[in-house]
Order: sequence, then C-alpha cells, then structure tokens
Amino acid sequence: MQIFLSGVGFGIIAGAILSISAIGFSLQFGLTNIFNLGYGAIMSLAALVAYSLGGAGVPLWAAALVGTIIGGIASLLEGRFVFRPFARRGAGVFELAMVSVAVGLIAEYIMAAFTKSQTFAFRFPTGAEFHAFDIVFTTTDVVIIAIAVGSIAVLELGLHTTRLGITMRATSANPALARASGIDTGTVVGSVWFVSGLFCGLGGVALALTYQTVTYLTGPSYLPYILAVIVVAGIGSIGYAVIVSVALDLIVQISGGFGASSYNVAIALGILVLALLIRPQGIFGRFFEKEEVTV
Repeated sequence: MQIFLSGVGFGIIAGAILSISAIGFSLQFGLTNIFNLGYGAIMSLAALVAYSLGGAGVPLWAAALVGTIIGGIASLLEGRFVFRPFARRGAGVFELAMVSVAVGLIAEYIMAAFTKSQTFAFRFPTGAEFHAFDIVFTTTDVVIIAIAVGSIAVLELGLHTTRLGITMRATSANPALARASGIDTGTVVGSVWFVSGLFCGLGGVALALTYQTVTYLTGPSYLPYILAVIVVAGIGSIGYAVIVSVALDLIVQISGGFGASSYNVAIALGILVLALLIRPQGIFGRFFEKEEVTV
C-alpha cells in the first residue's frame, strides 16, 4: 500500500511538471503547425542555466526565473531565425519537423561539449515535509505544484479574456482570415513562440529541481511523455492536457513503484500508440489537415 501511495504522490508532482511542458508544446504547435521535436533541448538549456546561476551563488528562485526566461528567448529566436526562413521558402509541416530534429540535435551536441556530458546535482534544502493520507510532499514539491497550477490558470485566463489571447486563438483557427481582419499575425506568432518557450523553460527547470540533477539530455529524454500527452489530450486543450498529464504520470509512477520503472518510456509510448489505435485518424488530425504553417 505504501508503494502505491508513494507512486500517487510522485505522480501528482511529475504530472504538474508534465502539464507545464505539454501545454507549452501544445500552444506552439496549435498556432504555428510546426511540430517542434527539438523542444526538449530548450528544456535542458533552461535547466542548465538555472543550475549554473545557482552554483554561482544566485538565489534559487532567481536562477529558476532566469532559466525560464532564457527558455522563452531561445524559443522566440528559434521561431524567428530558423523556422520562419524555412517556411517562407516553402517548407511544409514534414520538412520543418525534420529541421526541428536537426536543430535539437545540434543544440544537444553544443550543450554536451560545454558540459562535457556531465551530470550536475542541485544542492538545496527541499524544506519541511507535509503528510496527506500517508503521501509525503516537501516544500519544493508544494511550490512546484502551486507554480504549475498558477501558471496554467493565468494562461487559460489570458487566452480567453485578453486581446492577445483572443488574437492567438483567432490566428490558430484561421490564419488567413486573421490577417484579413487586420491582426498582425507576425507579432502574434512571436508572442506564442515566447510564451510557449517560457512554459518549456519552466518545465525543464521544474524537472531538474524535482530530480535534483540535470544533463544536456534532461529535456530530450522527457519528450516522449510530452508527445503522449499531446496525442491523447489534443492540441490546444489546456484542461485536457492537465488531466492527461496527471493521469499518465500516475500510471507511470505507480507501475514504476512495483518494479516497472525501467519501462516508463515504453509505457508512455504504449499509451500513445493505443490512443492512435482507438482513434486511427489521430487527435492531431485536424492540424495535419491544416497545411499552412503560420510564421
């Protein structure tokens, strides 16, 4: 029973982190139609920046904040100076997905060279322990969950109540009509790249702080879980993404507690395949039908 409860506790924490990461991916793909498989590299970059600043004596909260912002800036630069030129030269969805793989691998090798492929350990007090139904949470866990809930709520509210959020949704639904209506889609796309990068960076930092280690592969190794959530929940469905993230991590963590931890990625990918088997056209279907890449 204790193993089960431990799996539930860690599944909630991991689900919060996965929610942050998956929402960033969903937001960016839902608007641009660019399937960015280099997403994990930005997660690693943000986490490594936070680690470097923390090691230099910067307070942990400030280091985490800077790492998150670096994730947003890196994503914005990637969208503007990598994907936009390719898209304007006629590259389609598949070609840009391959470009994202290349960019991600290049970024990973650069980070590997700078870090000498080392694994770095965060050293900070995790705070007091809180017990709920025999499930133990540390102060760090509670803070990460609170940040996840708060950031997701702010995003959801912003998408439905602010002018920028409304223009984002309009551009995602019909880019041509949005442009014809006078919406500056270039600015909207840039904003989406930045905001999705913030969620990407925050997810990478939170992941590193939870496991208290970081390498250049921290983000890329997490990508299968993000893709599983996206396939099951659907692009742009923030509420469903949160539910699926928590459910997926509960399954993974509970099964891991009973000795299947070596198969975590296989379990996540198995759920992805099962979702596509049940719904052959895929929940991605309507976006694959949208041939235009919005840059």
